[in-house]
Amino acid sequence: MRRIATGRIVGLLIAVVGIGVAIWCARDAIRMNAEFHQWLDACPMETIIDLSQPGETTVPFSQTCSISHGEALYLKCDLDADSKENLEELFKDLSGNVVIRDSDGNEIESVKINNTTTQYWDGKIMLTGFAPFRNGDYVATIRVDSGASALADKQQTIYAKYQLCGLEQMPAIIAGAFAFGAGIVGVVSVVCVLPGLLRCGIWCNAPTENA
Repeated sequence: MRRIATGRIVGLLIAVVGIGVAIWCARDAIRMNAEFHQWLDACPMETIIDLSQPGETTVPFSQTCSISHGEALYLKCDLDADSKENLEELFKDLSGNVVIRDSDGNEIESVKINNTTTQYWDGKIMLTGFAPFRNGDYVATIRVDSGASALADKQQTIYAKYQLCGLEQMPAIIAGAFAFGAGIVGVVSVVCVLPGLLRCGIWCNAPTENA
């Protein structure tokens, strides 16, 4: 008399679940890893500006990362080596702020820009930093109350970047580890049950009782 091979069925279920989880986690790991590398290159805001003169500039701010350990506003400007080594003197007259608002006009972030907030960071001029906020489309207003006269007649671009330390990639690494572990379980289960499935399917023969 034939009966269902319970162990083979359980092994088959483990194989299916393991491989399914591995595919799911691998997909998430690839997606999150791609997002991390997009954040490295992302520039939520960028505009040409003149920080040597009082004025106000309003530009779109597209937030795509809210898990970085910080965000910062940088200045791209053609400065000589002496100026870069003495930023406090270069920006001594600068005074202003940056306000980020949502589509309803609500203030999300407000930070000052002056000679004390400006520093040379990672090979770039960082004007100020602020905490990350929820993803979405915003508007940034850069207001200069008192300009840095030393920047007059120099082309200037202000832009925002995410400050990433690498820990933001940890979810992708964890998902990849789960994918690897689940894949190993699924493959081992397939190897164990496949010969029996090919030979007998889900059935096994019960021993015949002698009268």
